[in-house]
This record gives sequence, structure tokens and C-alpha cells, in this order.
Amino acid sequence: MESQIHYQVNVCGGDFQHVRECFQQWKKEPLVYRKDRRMFEGQNEVRILSDHTFPDPEQARNALEQACRPHDLYALAAEVHDDSRNLWIVMAAYEE
Repeated sequence: MESQIHYQVNVCGGDFQHVRECFQQWKKEPLVYRKDRRMFEGQNEVRILSDHTFPDPEQARNALEQACRPHDLYALAAEVHDDSRNLWIVMAAYEE
């Protein structure tokens, strides 16, 4: 049976220090679809994907999917700034 890659994603606003704080809180929360597992389980930290700020969430999500690897020990965060908001998308990849 071929393994599939799944992604865990969450979103918050603020600066990157706030992203780190949110990440530590998220790690304590159970997954909605698997109560026996925690969000971002196995990820020790969150890192910034790049200095690039994305103009919309879809572009940021695509870039994160390209960069995240199932065996990484960290999650990646991409900053999005469009006309109405500034936010961070945080993602990690898992193989199942």
C-alpha cells in the first residue's frame, strides 16, 4: 500500500513571536479527527518559510506544501498580507 502525505495547518495573526506562542499552544490540542493525537505532533518548532510575504493564502499554502516534508522535525510558517489582513499559515507534513 502506498503511503500518502497529509498536512496539518493552522492560522494566526500577529508577528512571528506570536506565531511561536500559538504553535506551542496548538501542540497541546488534540486533532479534531483523531482525538488520540496532538496537533503538530513530532514537530519541535516552527520556522519561517522565507522572507517572501504572499499576496493570498492559496499561494502561501501551495508554497508550504512544496516545502514541507514528512520527516521534518519542524513546521513551516508563511506570511500572508492581502488588502484586508495580515496572517501566518503554519503547516507540517505527515506520512500515513
